Amino acid sequence: MEVNTEYLRGLLLAFEAAEGSTTDISELKDRGFDFNEKEFLFHMRLLNDQNFIECYCNTELGYSRSVDGSGSWAVAPMRLTAAGHEFVAALANEEVWSKVKDGLKNESMSTLWNISKQLLEGYAKKKAESLLGQ
Repeated sequence: MEVNTEYLRGLLLAFEAAEGSTTDISELKDRGFDFNEKEFLFHMRLLNDQNFIECYCNTELGYSRSVDGSGSWAVAPMRLTAAGHEFVAALANEEVWSKVKDGLKNESMSTLWNISKQLLEGYAKKKAESLLGQ
């Protein structure tokens, strides 16, 4: 399965939309991300691999797989990490998002993160220069 940048961005924004400091799979489902779909597990694992999210549970993301290969989710609290908040800030920026969705469709998570971060830093630098009159 390939990284779907649209799905990834939406999932991160769904985490950020949590009313408290954590969310869970039920709240994410209410925001349009069904935990029963393979795409959900795939992208959640990628976010976890890169330390963008973490779960307060005893299993990976509250997901456990049985011997027969079937899986089940626990409704456990999860949160965006500091890096996750930076990533969603980059992808929520419309200028960054425009570049990412047009130019980075099938890139790895680390490439997506690194380029998004660089783009956001570049836009922030331009904004700072304009505010400082330089």
